[in-house]
Amino acid sequence: MKVIFLIIVLATAVGAWLYFNPDVQQELLREIPLATEPTTTQLYKWQDASGQWQVSDKPPTGNVEYEVMQYRSDTNVVPGLTEEELEKD
Repeated sequence: MKVIFLIIVLATAVGAWLYFNPDVQQELLREIPLATEPTTTQLYKWQDASGQWQVSDKPPTGNVEYEVMQYRSDTNVVPGLTEEELEKD
């Protein structure tokens, strides 16, 4: 119990010191990388001979027209349900 109390007091003291010394706080924040830019993923979309849409991370082989799509790695690309699909449930 004494250890937990000591940790709380120590954390409060450090927090107060940083609060009342904004120069030190800014210096510390400059050194810590808070976030990095999300990477992008490149996908290829095309229709096969039977008319079905294909999506892959590699371009199709042969002489096939395809579309290059780029997505951020933090983006959800899974399509949502349509109204008809929602009404079925």
